[in-house]
Amino acid sequence: MKTLFVLALALAGIGGAASAQTAAPARDCQLRIDPQSTQWVIAAYDPFSGERATGSFQITYVNDGDRTCRGDVSVRLNGEPYGLESTTVSSASRLPYVLVDEFDGRDLTPYGGVALGQTQRQQLVVEAGQRVIKRYSLSVDDRNLGADGLFQQTVSFAVVRPNMMVEAERQVNLALDVRPSAVMGLAGTFNRRGGVARIDLGELSEGAVSLPVSLWVRSTRGYRVDVSSENQGRLVSGSRGWSVPYSLSLGGERIDLGDPSALRSSPGGGLRDDNYPLVLQVGSVEGARAGRYSDLLTLTLAPF
Repeated sequence: MKTLFVLALALAGIGGAASAQTAAPARDCQLRIDPQSTQWVIAAYDPFSGERATGSFQITYVNDGDRTCRGDVSVRLNGEPYGLESTTVSSASRLPYVLVDEFDGRDLTPYGGVALGQTQRQQLVVEAGQRVIKRYSLSVDDRNLGADGLFQQTVSFAVVRPNMMVEAERQVNLALDVRPSAVMGLAGTFNRRGGVARIDLGELSEGAVSLPVSLWVRSTRGYRVDVSSENQGRLVSGSRGWSVPYSLSLGGERIDLGDPSALRSSPGGGLRDDNYPLVLQVGSVEGARAGRYSDLLTLTLAPF
C-alpha cells in the first residue's frame, strides 16, 4: 500500500505539469512600433541656402506575437493645430509640412488632425516574429518662416485594425532646426570683376553722391555689417600719393571709414529683409591731379 501511494503521487505530479503546459495561452498579434529615433529633426537648416528643408526617417514595425498583424498606418495630432510651432518666438507662424511614406508615396500628413494613409488593399502586414521597416520623408515649407530656432510638433503613429481598434501606437517629435543665418548683396548699377563689385563714380566733385546701388540684407535675426576701407576713407590715385577724402553712409547711417566700423540692425529674433541705399560724401578735390581714384571697401555680415 505504501508503494502504491508514492506512485500515485508521482503520477499526479506528471499529470499536473502536462495540464499546465496545455493551458498556456497563445500570444496572438503583439505589434510594437520602434522608430529609429523619436526625434525626427531636420538639423542646422539654412533658409538662404536654396536647399529644401527635408529629411528621411525610419520606423520598424515588430510583431512579437504568434499570429499575423494587419492594420492601417495613421498619423494623428495630439489636440493641437497642424504645423510646426516655434519654441522661441511666440509670434512666428506655424510651418506647414508634408509626411510621406517613401515606399508607396502615401501622404500621411495630419492636415485635419488625423491622416489615414492606407487602404484595405494596402494594409501594413507583419507576420508572426517578423520585422517590417518603413521609411518616411518629412518636408517643411519655410516660405512663412518668421525666425530661426527650433520648430516642432509631436504626432502619434498608430496601426489601426479594420474594426478601428488601435493595435499599436508611438509618439514621434517632428522638428526643423533653423540655424542663425544671414546673406547680403548689392542691387543696382555696377560691374563685377574677379568677384568684386565695381561702382563708377563718374567725374569726382565735392559734395554728396547718391550711388545707383543699394545694399540688401536678409537675416533670421538681428545682424551687424562690418565695413573696412583699404585706404581709411580716401580715394587714391594709383601709387602717386594723390588722394581725395570721402565718407560713406548706409541707409542714412554714417560709417566711419577711418577705423573699421559697423552698421547694426535692431536686436532680437525675427526674419529681416532690409535695404540700404549707398551715399558718398566726397571731400575737397581742389588741387587733385587728373587720374583714376579708387578705394576698396570690404563688407562682412554676421547675425547676432
